[in-house]
Amino acid sequence: MEKATRTLHRLTSMGPYEESTVWEPPVDDPRVVRDLVVNDVDRLPWFYKRYPESLPRLELPTELPATAASAVDVLAGTAGVAATELSLAQLSRMLHLSAGVVRVSPRAYGEHPFRAAGSAGGRFPLEVYVAVPQASSPHRQTLPAGVYWYHPQDHCLVLIGPPSAGDAPVLVVTGVPWRTGWRYRERGYRHIYWDAGTMLSQLLAAAESAGVRAHLRSRFPDQAVADLVGADGVNEWPVAVVCIGEGTPAISAAGPATAGEVDSAPVEFGLVTSAQRAGDQDALGPAWDAGGPADVLVRTELPVEAVALARGSQRLMDASRALPIGLLRTCMGAALRGIAVPHWIAVHNVDGLAPGLYRWPDTETPVRAGELRDELYHLCLDQGLGRDAAFVVIAAADLGDAGDREYREAQLGAGLVAGRLHLLAYALGASASGMTFADSLLPELLGEPLDGLLLTCVGVPEYASAPGGGPGSPTSVRLITPRE
Repeated sequence: MEKATRTLHRLTSMGPYEESTVWEPPVDDPRVVRDLVVNDVDRLPWFYKRYPESLPRLELPTELPATAASAVDVLAGTAGVAATELSLAQLSRMLHLSAGVVRVSPRAYGEHPFRAAGSAGGRFPLEVYVAVPQASSPHRQTLPAGVYWYHPQDHCLVLIGPPSAGDAPVLVVTGVPWRTGWRYRERGYRHIYWDAGTMLSQLLAAAESAGVRAHLRSRFPDQAVADLVGADGVNEWPVAVVCIGEGTPAISAAGPATAGEVDSAPVEFGLVTSAQRAGDQDALGPAWDAGGPADVLVRTELPVEAVALARGSQRLMDASRALPIGLLRTCMGAALRGIAVPHWIAVHNVDGLAPGLYRWPDTETPVRAGELRDELYHLCLDQGLGRDAAFVVIAAADLGDAGDREYREAQLGAGLVAGRLHLLAYALGASASGMTFADSLLPELLGEPLDGLLLTCVGVPEYASAPGGGPGSPTSVRLITPRE
């Protein structure tokens, strides 16, 4: 019997542009939602959850602590920042630089908030919670105990539950499938894990740059974590847990959490619910291995906070301008640190490296030699970034035998790499943008029958993104139309 995630992957795979610009469900499969009009502004999902105004709020510091370590060294594992305990000010910094609203853009339906980390289609289908246990000694209580929801626009914590059981504070990331399914239907399941990886790359970098030891876990007791934050397991479910410091993660609820509402009328995607539940488990697994230090061939002094607020999802790149090979190798080495997902690089315009397709980490012998701009243009659904980037990073794997939990982790790993590539590119004067793709064209490009995960275009920007603002002071930006 076919695994639930395999069924979802197969039924949400796209053809080239001529076949479909937006994934459409198979007409003969009853497992997909049939009566949904995508991008229907009249049914625009909420941008974040809503809770009763009567719940206590904890205002977070708006003056964020500065750090000195280079963002590139932080991501490469070579910064050597001394360890420190998590404070409320550092928690405020971590949350804002990963999930806070940093830009807003006027739309016909009102103001569209953009968070610090990128998101496919600007949908931001994630929520973040903070669970702080009661410390054994009062003098060790550096954060107020309780379970909190992070309000990304007001930059505050809303108390939704009593202190959880355990030794170490945790941050819980959840996914809201309707928020991204409104645009991408059931394929939005993939986007949730891509977006989560992208956001977590910034959260972990913000923690590491301040000396806060944060450990990512993708294996945890799903029902227990859902209960902890009041997620219903259908319209919202846990994606990842980040444990701060050492000790038992505080994921055991001591009492019910206020559930809140994800939307006034969320649509359930049965195929997505089945795929998510198929990977549920009862045990807490080990933290992800951060990996050893990567070689840094190109450096910058810019700290993580400056890079995170400068980062934007680039929409126009200058195809005539090259990037140096040292930048490519620095970006790839640091981005894939500790990540086992296979990656390829389609090189268009890199000084010191001939155009062609390379299987990382081998940049000496191309898998395919020659120009690939036209193929990448069509692979990226006739979107110009795939053609105009200096190089395109491709995550792909054989997912045929992967378990349902492993499928989640492969998508999350690809998202982590994409998020790191964003930060590294912007730190080094380049730009980056995540990219969806035509699944049916990827095996021919790679020369192997593999499943595509995610593409990241890295190139020379045609414009500079307006820097994001601090807590409560988002930058107003206008929409830039991508070139075909």
